Amino acid sequence: TFNLRPMEAPGPVCSGKRVLIFGWGAAAEQVLKELSCFKEGLEAASCISQTSQAKDCDLRDVCTALDFDCVLLDSNAEILKAASAFRPDLIVSASYRKKIPVSVLNLCRDCVNFHPSLLPKHRGCWSGFWCIFEGDAETGVTCHRMVEDFDAGLILQQERLQLEPSDTSFSVYQKLLPVTALCARAVLARYFSTGLPPGEEQKGESSYHYRKLPFEGLIQTEWSETQVERFIRAMYFPPFDGAALLVNGRQMPVESLEVYRCLQRSAASPMVERSAAAESVAPLC
Repeated sequence: TFNLRPMEAPGPVCSGKRVLIFGWGAAAEQVLKELSCFKEGLEAASCISQTSQAKDCDLRDVCTALDFDCVLLDSNAEILKAASAFRPDLIVSASYRKKIPVSVLNLCRDCVNFHPSLLPKHRGCWSGFWCIFEGDAETGVTCHRMVEDFDAGLILQQERLQLEPSDTSFSVYQKLLPVTALCARAVLARYFSTGLPPGEEQKGESSYHYRKLPFEGLIQTEWSETQVERFIRAMYFPPFDGAALLVNGRQMPVESLEVYRCLQRSAASPMVERSAAAESVAPLC
């Protein structure tokens, strides 16, 4: 565990800092709200996000309420131009949906990212899915220094969250929002008092996941029921499609282990019965 605390008696707040946030969605909202608690140390704060905003969280509205600037940009050239003009002392990334160019990271000494896993496990995307599917006992949020490689920089802070047997990707996402706020609070308190330490090397088992739908959203025939049950929970994130099973060439939604067993029985039936069973997926066959 990496921890910057105790924070009960932070040093005097450093003033005149210019903080640039790259973010998207509710996780970025948590970081922005924590940053707003340090306005005494801010000269300016600005947020850069994508033109396509999360349906449940438009960062323009969040920044307006906090009296921060916000611009929506997709072009790397425009992003570099805006970031250079802002002249940041600190760059913060929170759930930003693209790689921040090295040319932007070179604009200041301190560049940090808040990642929703216990690094070095589950670098990259879909960390909520993978912590459930791989049967992890815990997950969390890691703040690390940004380098050219994704999620590979020195660790500044980690906050942990125990996983429950009933957790889904959606519940983990919701539970990690206040954990993100807690992690941001610790890191920003240190930044605005004594400054950030160099950080510590990432240690332990590492993994990386690309931005693609795991297993194309399909339950694999060779899996055990334990893996199937985890996959069903890991794929649950409404309003997006959940887990599915190929039955007679058709993708059938699988909302529970009971439905999976029902579909397995239908797949083992003669063709005529199989088609009828797959069509109806009788509520509890």
